[in-house]
Amino acid sequence: MFLQLEDISFSYPDSGCVLFSHVSLSFSEGWTVIAGANGAGKSTLMAIAAGSIIPDSGRVRRSGEAILCQQVFRGLEPEDWSDIYSGDNHVGRLKSTLAITDEMIERGHGLSGGEKKRLQLLAALSHSPGILILDEPTNHLDSYSRQLMIETLREFSGIGIVISHDRAFASALSSRTILLQRGSDEPVSIVDIPLPLPEAIEESERRSKSGREAYDSLLSEAFSESMIASKLRDRSRNKQKDLSKKGIGSKDHDAKARIDGARLSGKDASLDGAIRNHMSRSKQLESKLESLKKPLMRKEGLSLPRSMRVPDLSFPEMVLCAGAYSLSVPSLTVKAGAHIAITGFNGSGKTLFLSAFYKHAISQGKAHYVLYIPQEYSLEEEEKLLDSFFSLEDSEKGIILSDMFRMGSDPSALFSSSPSLSPGEMKKLALALSRRDGRSVLLMDEPTNHLDIVSVRILEKMFREDGKEMTILLVSHDDAFLASCTDTVWKVERDGDNGKLVLL
Repeated sequence: MFLQLEDISFSYPDSGCVLFSHVSLSFSEGWTVIAGANGAGKSTLMAIAAGSIIPDSGRVRRSGEAILCQQVFRGLEPEDWSDIYSGDNHVGRLKSTLAITDEMIERGHGLSGGEKKRLQLLAALSHSPGILILDEPTNHLDSYSRQLMIETLREFSGIGIVISHDRAFASALSSRTILLQRGSDEPVSIVDIPLPLPEAIEESERRSKSGREAYDSLLSEAFSESMIASKLRDRSRNKQKDLSKKGIGSKDHDAKARIDGARLSGKDASLDGAIRNHMSRSKQLESKLESLKKPLMRKEGLSLPRSMRVPDLSFPEMVLCAGAYSLSVPSLTVKAGAHIAITGFNGSGKTLFLSAFYKHAISQGKAHYVLYIPQEYSLEEEEKLLDSFFSLEDSEKGIILSDMFRMGSDPSALFSSSPSLSPGEMKKLALALSRRDGRSVLLMDEPTNHLDIVSVRILEKMFREDGKEMTILLVSHDDAFLASCTDTVWKVERDGDNGKLVLL
């Protein structure tokens, strides 16, 4: 079984930039992780591998059927039903491993995010593909659904490729990582590292640092050789002046003899030779520099607001309701500077609590302190964010664009004919605008969903190092992310139609 991309080049028709140039990759049985920043071309490359996008040049060779599971699951296709209900023992085992019942299959669109992703995987595997490609499969998954998915995918015997920023999930599946990196207006560069995702990121950063140091060293050496040659030329010109007979009296035979002797001594030839050697060395080094791609150092991360007062926040004992479900919340106080993780299974009421906490802060007159970033923005909320940006002065827009770039984004989409941002970019825009507004309390629901690994690591560093004085409440299933930037855990537990918030 094989999948080979041979000398692939591709660019989008409406783009003046080449996305991929002469890319060659090979995949065999087992799992490979694809990672990289938003806009680096991960989904496009995998669509080319699956055959849903045709490259401009090069070819894709594969054995067996290739199935691509997109980030958003739209529901079962007609051909899925026959395979799921074929009575095949393999499909029966998949349903058991993924904890999917016939009732869940029939219910379809009424499922939770984690249930939908498990159903999507069941549909894909029921076709017995030789090649399975998953695009961000763990968005919205709780720990239970994630573990079910890991156990199922470990049993897959074909070629598996997963686009993921989920370090624990990626490490559980694969020890090979392919990183896609892209500079401005340059084709994507691809780095294939035989390490799990976390270690691969560290190795890539080490290589980048080493490359920058080597480039800077070469640049310094070339500059030094050029400066030496310049100084020798100045010395040569001064010496030529000293050897000139201009100004010497016609009868001063001794002075003329000394100059003639100096000219015959060969010292001029020696100096000219040194100049030629240093200039030649300088040109050789400059030629090496031109053959290298300058490793750029992206300035990353933001200093979150510190000058504004950070208030303590309280929440009264309360029972929150959503349909038949009731969530009991004790009286609590959030001290200024607290970094709190809110955990629990899907459907337990984490979002219900965070939303109620935000509304209570508003009712207490503290809306100007608090930024609430939901899992997904509605169209109305997206328009409001974009309007907030476009209403700014040009100088203020520049600051926002710089902030978004430092959070791992290319914000140029804001100036397209129809400005639109991905869900992840919307979160970054909200953060950048809040920094301008001086918000000091941050509530985020699933902050790492729709973000790439580069952005997740930048966000971690911001919260861990630059946002120490802020109050931060995070709802997330990303254990590595929470461990990095929170110090307190609140857990939402559910038993049937009743739940409770437990302060650990």
